[in-house]
Amino acid sequence: MTIIRESEAIPVVGSYDVIVCGGGPAGIIAAVAAARNGAKTLLIERYGFVGGMASSALVTPVSEFRIEGKQIIDGMPFELMKRTEALGGAITNLESGNVFIDDEALKLAAQRMLLESCVTLLYHTFIADCVTEEGRVTHVIVQNKAGRTAYGCKAVVDCTGDADIVRAAGFKTTKKETLQPATLWMQLGGVDTDAIKPLFEDAVHGVMPISEEIRGRLGELNKEGKMPIFGGPWISKQFHDGMVTINLLRTGTDASSPEDFTRAECVLREDLFKVIPILRQEFPAFKNCWLAKAGAQAGVRETFRIEGLYELTTDDVLNPKAFPDTVCKGAHVIDIHKPDSIEQVVVVLKKEYNIPYRVLVPKDSVNVITAGRCVCADDAAFGSMRVMACCMAMGQAAGTAAAIAVEKGYAFTEMDTHLLVETLKAQGAVIDFENCEES
Repeated sequence: MTIIRESEAIPVVGSYDVIVCGGGPAGIIAAVAAARNGAKTLLIERYGFVGGMASSALVTPVSEFRIEGKQIIDGMPFELMKRTEALGGAITNLESGNVFIDDEALKLAAQRMLLESCVTLLYHTFIADCVTEEGRVTHVIVQNKAGRTAYGCKAVVDCTGDADIVRAAGFKTTKKETLQPATLWMQLGGVDTDAIKPLFEDAVHGVMPISEEIRGRLGELNKEGKMPIFGGPWISKQFHDGMVTINLLRTGTDASSPEDFTRAECVLREDLFKVIPILRQEFPAFKNCWLAKAGAQAGVRETFRIEGLYELTTDDVLNPKAFPDTVCKGAHVIDIHKPDSIEQVVVVLKKEYNIPYRVLVPKDSVNVITAGRCVCADDAAFGSMRVMACCMAMGQAAGTAAAIAVEKGYAFTEMDTHLLVETLKAQGAVIDFENCEES
């Protein structure tokens, strides 16, 4: 059945140079970058706070700002981490470059950074659609308690994670038939953190510590049908004694399908209350544990990716290239989780790689650019670059590019990448070509 409605008049309630859609790690930094580079900027976020997977899904640590002691992501992304640390909610000096965070401190640090940069925030608002004219997005249509309204724009940065604006504008995307699973993170109190202190040590070569004893026993219970499918578990100490955050519960899903993601969320909430008694019964350090909170939503690893001007490849990650339009770097392990088992694929990288501007731009785009986990990459490359520090670095590049495009009148497909790269360097981004092949 279909329902046909007459065209409705949607009021235009504001106009901006740059609209950033989605207030996760990429969106926060994209909005700050656009505003600091002179663009009148609006950030639209569906929750009542920013942070995305780092706050709504409790994902920690933020990975990763260094490799082998070398700082590879700096500038605005690392400024956010330092601001969070100043609130007592981050540890920024680990050799691995992982930054453990407190989600509440991050929310406030990011909000302050945005407002101080003169970004206009619009919370509790969903992206509903967009208006295009000759391939250019002229308005972003939103839905919230005020009804359906529109905002005019000169450029849009799609940081929704699911390429919502890209798809609404009619640009091509891809989506795998089998996606990596979603994970429901949890924070537990009452844990004997002294007894599991080795699990809180820094990552070695990008790999977080794990208890083979805990994993082994949970694996046995999974084979017996007593334990749901799980990952890790990776256990991180929070900023208070007895508190930990755990990456454990997972299920296969397509988070771009509301029906399927609803099913997955229901499964994970049920599993949450199955696994806590198991932890209490099986492991002495958890015998008195209690649930402090779970993520407001499950953490999502992948859905749609754009068809971009360039696809970052596995070879680009394993054998880094000196792309002339390099805008940021990545170094996280290639990390691919399986939706129907407790196994994963991990490939440790020996050095950082370069990410070119072209992976952020949809083919044929005039004024839409992306940042975060919907950019253009093959599966293995995506398995590394989807992590939050890398998403923030891409956000700085996309927001800066948007401000330049508005000022100079460029289409994103015709960007002056030399100007973009020099602007990013001046604002603290790390862009160099040590140990790279010619692209």
